[in-house]
Formats: sequence, structure tokens, C-alpha cells
Amino acid sequence: MSRFFKIGLFGVMLLLLFALIGCSDDTEETSGNDSDDTEETDESSGEVTTFKFFDASAPGTDINTSETRLGKIFEEETGVNFDIEHIVGDVNTKIGTMIASGEYPHLMNAEQSTDAVIDAGAYIPLNDLIEEHAPNIKEMYGPYLEMMKRDDGNIYLIPSGAANGYAAPPNPDQGGWWIKREVLKAMDYPQPKTLDDYFNIIEEYAAENPQMDGADTIGFTALTYDWRFFAFSNQPMHLAGYPNDGGILVDMDTLETEVYGNKDITKDWLMKINEVNDKGLFDREAFTQNYDEYLAKVTSGRVLGFFDYRWQAGQALDNIQNADDPYAEYMAFPIVFEEGIKDQYLDPSGFVASPGMGITTSATEEEQIQIIKYLDHLAQEEVQKLIMWGFEGETYEVDEDGRYYRTEEQIDLAADQDYRDETGWTYFEWGWPRMSGLYSDGNAVEPGRQPEVAVLSYDETDKEFLDAYGIETFSELFSKPDERPWFPAWDTPIEQGSPAQIYEQQVDDLMKSSYPKIALADPGEFEAEWENYVDQFEQLDYEAYEEVITESVKRKAELAGN
Repeated sequence: MSRFFKIGLFGVMLLLLFALIGCSDDTEETSGNDSDDTEETDESSGEVTTFKFFDASAPGTDINTSETRLGKIFEEETGVNFDIEHIVGDVNTKIGTMIASGEYPHLMNAEQSTDAVIDAGAYIPLNDLIEEHAPNIKEMYGPYLEMMKRDDGNIYLIPSGAANGYAAPPNPDQGGWWIKREVLKAMDYPQPKTLDDYFNIIEEYAAENPQMDGADTIGFTALTYDWRFFAFSNQPMHLAGYPNDGGILVDMDTLETEVYGNKDITKDWLMKINEVNDKGLFDREAFTQNYDEYLAKVTSGRVLGFFDYRWQAGQALDNIQNADDPYAEYMAFPIVFEEGIKDQYLDPSGFVASPGMGITTSATEEEQIQIIKYLDHLAQEEVQKLIMWGFEGETYEVDEDGRYYRTEEQIDLAADQDYRDETGWTYFEWGWPRMSGLYSDGNAVEPGRQPEVAVLSYDETDKEFLDAYGIETFSELFSKPDERPWFPAWDTPIEQGSPAQIYEQQVDDLMKSSYPKIALADPGEFEAEWENYVDQFEQLDYEAYEEVITESVKRKAELAGN
């Protein structure tokens, strides 16, 4: 029993009676119990507590976690489940409405509105909850707990992705310049290295194939919708040989930072798009289409190339793969401005402190404990394996050396969207407390990063392209990432209303209004449009932003022991 009662000078029978009463009381308690002597939950009495979780990270089907296989297991183990509401429409508008009303779900991922929620006082500090009730979270995030603290010393968020070692991705899973395989095959497997190479391939193929699948061929499209505009504005950084640190470049030696929106690399990128547009190769709907329209366009088969991050274009790329036309699939290349620049598209080991999950003021003290214990349950390594790998004998096997692998049938099963939805992978694989890199036994956290899985997942057409380019995995075309202990710089917390935050909003608005004018201008008007944009840019207080990011980069490097 986990309760003890003060007993006076009573008989043994009375003692037993009180003990029985104590046990009865225990079965009615929830995991909100604050005793150090118990691990009991609502599950002990068969009662279930449902909390509300708003997830602004991506659109999706609203669901209760218990409707999934994993969620039901976790409910039985913790006595807790969650009603998940996904974002519909503009994130800032939705979060702004919550802040104005003061009404929040119990658990929330506010994405780019995270700072606004913290500034509104809607997230509770998690320091004490983690210290007292979350030993697994402490272990998983141990090296990063100091980085998770805001300027006031409080931890408000549990981010998804605590790096534990580096597992190289066999297939590109971050940024890349994608080209349709049928284009590469038709042109005898060219290997573009520079931006000119890339667009020369597209131009040549488009000239010979003005239509595809009964519609006009689109040489190059881009994602510019809402907060995803960075998929268009980040290219100068990548082309110049920098990793995805956001709107900033970090000097590897001094750790000083500078914005690049007003630099020649941005001008060169926009000039190239202006040239491509003038040739009729750029998708003129790129600046007006929404995210779903962009995904549908990529899936349609009409688009020859695009730049994006694999995780962001994944739905379209997966749909194409599932359509069973291997030459309609895309292959990614690490394009740079000119030969000699070392690409840095593969992310180094890093830690992103924001966004993440936060418990809101809508949760009572008892509910806060229940929620943190649920999240702590997910942070156990064995539960992490269940979330990422699934069920031994069903979605993976273990060889005599303890290495995890999947059969071809299991690879197909794990990729089946209906199975993913039913199992709960769709909902639990990201956003919750989560490891990245390697488990303690050396297996990769993500099955896709396990070499045994990647090699077996390649079909005959994959092997055709691997052989043509002289590689064993598709990521071998990309350079290994340099070590960057601060990575990524873009997750720096920035105080709402500060000069740095005002700059962030102003430059975002400026880019969204100016880049279409520059990219789609008549070539003779390009310089004037660019200069007009730069004039406005120079009026922004970007030095304040650089100062905040530089301070954060140096602090993270110091915490990492550099």
C-alpha cells in the first residue's frame, strides 16, 4: 500500500480495517497523486482522464489518442488519453484568439506563436514538475535542460528531438533540390552541382516536353505559403554552403552572426529565379498557392523540380512513391552557387528548444502532474522504440547481434498510411518527447536511418539510380555535416515586442511582399525592384536581431563545452 495512517491505541482488527480503507482510497486516486511512494494512475481504478491537446505543427485528422493502437496501450498504462485538435487555417490567428479569450487546451504546441503564448503567461513553468515527477524526461533531455530554460530560468516547453549521437540518414531527410527521375533517366543521369547546372537540366527537358500528363509542364515550383515561406527564402543560405540556421549566417570561427536578406547571395538567388521566370520555367502560382495546392501540384507529375525539406514535402513524395511509378519519383541533389562550395544540407547533431509541448494554465495542479507523468512515460527508451519501430515480429525483427531490421513486407506495412493511422505512428512519431540519433544499444532511433532498413527498402529502380551515380545510399551525394554545437540558431527565444522580434515580423512581411515583385519582374526592372527592397530592408533594426542570435549561439556553444 502507498498510504499509511496514524494509528492510535486500537486493536489489530481496527488497524486492518483502516488499512483496507486506505487501499480503497488508493484505487480512486489518479496519477496526480503527489506521493513519492506510489506510481499508481487512474488505470488502477479503471478510470480514464481525457485532456485536450492542440497541435499547431501540421494539419491532420482530429482524434482521441485511445482510438489508435499505441494510444490505447498508453491509456492502459497511465490512465490518460488526449483529444488532439490540429491546426486549421492561420496559426497566429488561432493562437491570438486563445490569448484574447484566456481559454487554452491543457497541452499545446503553438509552433511559431510559442513566444506569444509564453509572454501571455499561458504556459506554466515545468522545472519542478520535471524534477519531481519526470525522471525519464530528465535522463533524455539531461544535456539540454539548461538550453531549454528561458531568460527567466524557467522551462516552458518539452521539444521533440533530444539528440543522442549522430545517425547519418541513408536518404536525404532535410533540404534538397529535387528533380524527377524520368528527367534524369532521359538525360542519361546528369549530376547537377551548381544552380546553373540544375536549371539547365530543367530547361533542356522542358523544351522537349512542354506537356506532361496532359497539362503544361512546370519547370520549377516553390512553397511560399504562410509560415512555410522559409522554404523559398532559405535558399541563399544553402546555396552558399550554410546549414539551416534560419535567417542568419554563423561564422564558424568567431560565432558572430549576420542576416543575409540584404546580401549578394540573396540577390543572386532572386536573379536566378527572375531569369527562370522569364524563360517560362517558374510556376507563376508559386506565390499564391497554399500548402495543399503545392503538395497536389508536386504529386500531379507536372513539376520537374523544386527545393524543399523532405519532411515538409513528404506527403507529396510519399503519395508519388505509393502510386507505384518509380520514374515519377524525385531525387535530391546538394546544389550550391558554384563548384568548390561545400554543401551543408544534412543537419549536424543539434537541439531545438522551441517549439514544443507546453502545459497551460488551464490544467489544475493535479492535472499538471498527470500530464507530465504521461509525457515521462513516453520518454522511456522502450516506449520510444515502440513509438518509432513498432512491434517486434510485426513491423521489425532483431538479429542475433541485437540489430533491428525490417523485411520487405514490414517496410511496405510501415509505409502504409492506413496502418500508420491505425497504429498511431501518424500522431506519436513527432511532437511528443522524443529521442533522435541512437538508442543506448546502438540502433538508430528512426528506422529510416538504420542502414539495414534503408538498403533493403531500395527497389530495382532505386538501385538503377544508385548504380548510375556510383553510390550505395542517396545521401552519399551530400557532404557530411560539420560540427556546430549551437545548431540550429533559429530556435533562439526572442522576447515579444523587443526590437529583435519586431525585426523578425517586419522582415517576414517585407520578404513576402517584395520577393514576388522581384522574382516576377521584367528582367529590365530587376535591379530597381531589388534596390527598392534593400532600401526598405536597411531601415529595419537587423543589428538588434543579430545581437540576440549571436548571444544565443555563443551561450549554446559554451553550454556544449566549446
